Amino acid sequence: MVARNAWGDLGPNMALTQSFAVGHNFPTQYPLFAGEPIRYHFLFYFQAGNLQFLGLNPVWSINILSILSLVCMLALVMALGQVLFNSRVIGRVGSALFFFHGSLSFIPFLRSQSSPTGAVRAVINLKSYLSSGYPYLGENWGIWTLNAFTNQRHLAGAIGVFLVVLIFLVDRYRKRQRDGEPARRTSVEASVPFAGPNARAQSAKSFGDNVTKTVKTLAISDPSFLFSGVILGALPFWNAPVFVAAFAVLVFLFLLFPYRYSMLGLALAAGTVALPQVLYLRSGSSKTSTYSLFHWGYVVEHPTLIKVLEYLGFTFGLKWPLIILSLIFVLWLQRKFFIAISSLLLLTFFFRFSPQIAANHKFLNVWLIVANLFVAHGLWELWHIKTIAGAITGRVVAIVMTFLIVTAGVIDLFPMHNDYYGAMGYDNDPVLKWVLRETEPNAIFLSERFVIHPILLAGRRIFYGWPGYADSAGYDTATREAIYRDMLENKDPRKVFDLLKTNGIAYVAFDNPLRRGGFIKRPNEQLYAKYFPKVFQDKQNRYDSLTIYKVPETAPAQFKALPKVLASAIPATTMFKGGKGIENGQFDFPRGIAVDPRGNVLVADTVNNRIQKFSSTGVFLGIIAQSGSAEGELKEPSSIAIDRSGDMYVADTGNNRVQKLKPDGSFLAEWKGPEPGFYGPRDLSIGSDNSIYVVDEGNTRIVKLAPDGQVLATWGKKGNGEGEFDDPTSVAVDPISNRVYVADPRNRRIEVFDSNGQFIASWFVDQFRLIQGAWYMQHLAINPKLGRLYATSTQTDEVLVFDLTGKKIASLRPRPPDRLEGASALAIVNRKLYVLCAFSDRVVQIPL
Repeated sequence: MVARNAWGDLGPNMALTQSFAVGHNFPTQYPLFAGEPIRYHFLFYFQAGNLQFLGLNPVWSINILSILSLVCMLALVMALGQVLFNSRVIGRVGSALFFFHGSLSFIPFLRSQSSPTGAVRAVINLKSYLSSGYPYLGENWGIWTLNAFTNQRHLAGAIGVFLVVLIFLVDRYRKRQRDGEPARRTSVEASVPFAGPNARAQSAKSFGDNVTKTVKTLAISDPSFLFSGVILGALPFWNAPVFVAAFAVLVFLFLLFPYRYSMLGLALAAGTVALPQVLYLRSGSSKTSTYSLFHWGYVVEHPTLIKVLEYLGFTFGLKWPLIILSLIFVLWLQRKFFIAISSLLLLTFFFRFSPQIAANHKFLNVWLIVANLFVAHGLWELWHIKTIAGAITGRVVAIVMTFLIVTAGVIDLFPMHNDYYGAMGYDNDPVLKWVLRETEPNAIFLSERFVIHPILLAGRRIFYGWPGYADSAGYDTATREAIYRDMLENKDPRKVFDLLKTNGIAYVAFDNPLRRGGFIKRPNEQLYAKYFPKVFQDKQNRYDSLTIYKVPETAPAQFKALPKVLASAIPATTMFKGGKGIENGQFDFPRGIAVDPRGNVLVADTVNNRIQKFSSTGVFLGIIAQSGSAEGELKEPSSIAIDRSGDMYVADTGNNRVQKLKPDGSFLAEWKGPEPGFYGPRDLSIGSDNSIYVVDEGNTRIVKLAPDGQVLATWGKKGNGEGEFDDPTSVAVDPISNRVYVADPRNRRIEVFDSNGQFIASWFVDQFRLIQGAWYMQHLAINPKLGRLYATSTQTDEVLVFDLTGKKIASLRPRPPDRLEGASALAIVNRKLYVLCAFSDRVVQIPL
């Protein structure tokens, strides 16, 4: 079993572990991007694979390493606290604070609750991490909670190695401080005098002799520094970001502390061991960098110094006053050490080392672990104020501060406890057993873009897994994606066979997600069924009707008689044919559809940042808006609503606003919502009085606006109680009764309100199923004349029909061969239901 919130990183890393344990992954490749040298730190998972190879099961092979790494890291935090502050208490408290990140996010969460009892109930039932205020840049993934360490099991061990070196260095600095400056000068430092007034006159030969003597002396007299460098140099294969963090801190330690020549030796040893690893990790197929190494602001949008300070203040909350208090009382040695550790803040906010800027969180994770010792020292100082009045006040303040710091951390333990789990079958899994028995350990599969699957758990690699992981590691995903599409869409069997052999693919696996034309629009399974032997078939439909074909060693004899495939002219595209692309009539993950008073259809072409206009017969008429953030421009539009005069309202999701446009797209107005402003407005609906209802998904609420943009009402908050939501996706208004219907798919229901947000009823919808990794795009539309509510069911590819009391009447699907694939929006036109399909990038008609 693996939890949803740990699925993202742990899933592909389990595949990496299995590729070592039961596969043959040498030279090492990334299992989700087979055929290229690995560009991802893998040593932790290599070790877990070895443990399984030696007899442990897959669960314990990774969990034993995880447990030992975390326990040892916490013990090392205690040791560092004792060495740095000469106090076991500070070390232990600092280690305990690892579990409580101290964010202020609990304050708005608790303030939003109606009562203390309601707050306790909300905490106990919490399924998502507390909102940080930065949800669209990855900050709601729990990266300041223990979730970062459940996902990235290799992180704790790498930080532990770095702590070993810090403990050694602090111990040396303290000994030198105790023994006095003259007595503690090492033989190395004695052999190379400090630069004096005549330093510039030293000849190049003399300088070279001194360096040579320094290195030789260092190797004899200071092996501890060399050893520290060697173990730091081993980090890139274990966790490259921690190695970068260690390098930044050591630069500052070199500048601020003695033993500079010894530190140079440490750096030389680290570089010697690390350089081959870095070169190896960079040897995979890389794409052209689309980002600069220098990046100001981390995940803060439109960053200024004030915004960055606000971000740090909010994220680490009440730990800051205690850190400041500690720095007032500590010795200069501890202050300099804190300055050195704080170099990680500069690293986080001024540099970028991967396509995912949020990945810099690892630098802040390291910083926080060490900074917690200064927080602990601040609490210690409050507790030990010497005057009687001061002692009482100090202890009360220390207790209150501790309680407040711990509160957010405790609340964020509940989403981990309440998370739902998915099974990763191993012991008796038929597919896994078949793959282990019938395929070679180094076999490569062409398949759906899996995150994890029995094929991967059997240690085999796939040609193209979920691209987010490979992309963040720097692989050329664009080139691979084109080859991947060609092999699964091309109708020329000879070309397909040549591509398969060129890319070393041994097996091709088709399942229903691949057949449904989501990412692969027109799958060519018939070609494989005709020319390639079928070696496995999931007849019981346990794995989405999985069928595996074997790629023969030589081209099938039938290929010789085949005529050459001639390219045919591409027929004119309508919105019903659609297709992925940027041409007129093509879409990229469209999310909104509406009909104007003349019967024309408007489609929010979300990823292409535009709106396309079609006739009711699907003929392309024009583009209404273009990409951008200026007035009248769009970024990821996800919904369109049209009033009686033909003016349109657009949920401009990427720009966090609602825009009002004329029928020709001319700008009329924009609204950014009530405090704290819209965060990813998702859907819109117009009431009988022309009021606008907005699904403000990022803030988990509904906002009602007047036609001039004035806020009339807001309601909703995170939760599963009456009037609460968990990522609502759609709103629809009945113009006769003025009732408001909200799709709340993660809570598997539709909620009903009056026009001011007063809760009326809730309908449970069985088809709104919770599926790991699924998209939730359920959309609602009302036909007031018939008294019907239509709801897309994304997970079951159907449209559900209800009466307005919540009784399910029917389930609709288009006539074959049409089918729904990621139904994301609905519109009613002349007794026809137009369903926008995000996965197949087209519009499908269903007669009513």
